[in-house]
Amino acid sequence: MNGGLDIVSDVLPRFGVDLAAICLLAYALYFRRHRRSDLAGAFVLLNVSVFLAILVITGGEVGLAVGLGLFAILSIVRLRSETFSPTELGYFFVALTLALINAIDVSGLEFALVLDGLALGTVLALDRRRDQRSGRETLVTLELVFSDHDALRRHLGERLDVEVLDLRVLEIDYVRETTRVSLRAAERPHLEDVRTIPEELHAAHANPRA
Repeated sequence: MNGGLDIVSDVLPRFGVDLAAICLLAYALYFRRHRRSDLAGAFVLLNVSVFLAILVITGGEVGLAVGLGLFAILSIVRLRSETFSPTELGYFFVALTLALINAIDVSGLEFALVLDGLALGTVLALDRRRDQRSGRETLVTLELVFSDHDALRRHLGERLDVEVLDLRVLEIDYVRETTRVSLRAAERPHLEDVRTIPEELHAAHANPRA
């Protein structure tokens, strides 16, 4: 009976705070700026999984240090199977940190709230994109290999007729001479579209019958 009361009075409030914090991180901060719903969902799943795992570890006979070390190894192995940008890796570690802060009762719920606020505030302050426009995410495979990152950016911008906002090289195959990249791009404004109306007005002046 006491275990049930502990869950209601202790675990559920901490889980609620953790869920609110990770949703702010994943959707209010990350998705709003980077527009990747798949990674936003991954942050939430990772956070909740770590939170529940920590509860099991701290409530059982397994040592906390042993449990955290094993979970860290598994997490690193999983992260190494995908290519993430430094910003995305930062969000992953903040998601892990939020789970640890809220799952381990160090100095009460108020202290956890303060630490959550510090973590989220740091992300808010540091992750300021130079261009806040929402661009589409695209995966592109080129039958070329570029040694210069700027040349690759220019080539993609000219080939796709877009403005490249963010670019990550996922794989370079020197045997097949291919490059696989992930880019976030926005439509490039065209000068001819802007000049359409003035040119029509000029034509009307040149031909009075119009």
